[in-house]
Amino acid sequence: MPKLDLLLMFAGVVLSLIVFSYLLGDKLFFGISMYLLVGVTTGYAAVVLLKRVLLPMLVMPLMDLPTIPGLLALIPLLLSLLLVWSLFKKSSKIATLPLNILTGILLATAIFGIVRGTLAPQLLSIVDAFDPKLVVKGNLPNWTAIFEAFMMLLGVISVLFFFHHRNKRDKVYESPRPWMEGIKVVGQMFIGITFGAVFVGLFSTGLIALIASLERIIDFVRLWL
Repeated sequence: MPKLDLLLMFAGVVLSLIVFSYLLGDKLFFGISMYLLVGVTTGYAAVVLLKRVLLPMLVMPLMDLPTIPGLLALIPLLLSLLLVWSLFKKSSKIATLPLNILTGILLATAIFGIVRGTLAPQLLSIVDAFDPKLVVKGNLPNWTAIFEAFMMLLGVISVLFFFHHRNKRDKVYESPRPWMEGIKVVGQMFIGITFGAVFVGLFSTGLIALIASLERIIDFVRLWL
């Protein structure tokens, strides 16, 4: 095995053991490992940002002044200077302009991504679930497909009703109605199932990472046995 790979494996094993030391109540070495993780991640992000964003999109176009790309690069340069200025003049309204533009772009991108990538496909999948070609099989009702379609529709309606009824109840006092409370309970059940599935996914991911770390430690120990 090359010396570099052996050194990296040794560093990985040491850091894994340091992280595991948190289980024994040792917060000093665990904090050091977390600081190393944050420092390495920040340094890597800074290098990637400098190499793939600042140099090709800001510095290099400025070398071509007075061409159109060079003139367009003056806009992000001005916004960057205002952003740096906001560190010293936090009360200045002009200094907050880059953050406002960035926040608006991020929110617009996030909303568009959620609507296009999540909300619209889910709504279309619910509509497609009631397709006659799926709910009818051999001129007979396909009860499995019908049950799945109605469960999807019930989940969406009950969850939306739960949040709407909750917000409305917080603002204006209303006497509870049995059917509203029933739909609310159904919505809570769907929300609980969703959070349970998310927790299982996160737990399984963490368990896989733990097994990989243990295998790395075992392989390193085998090299010296």
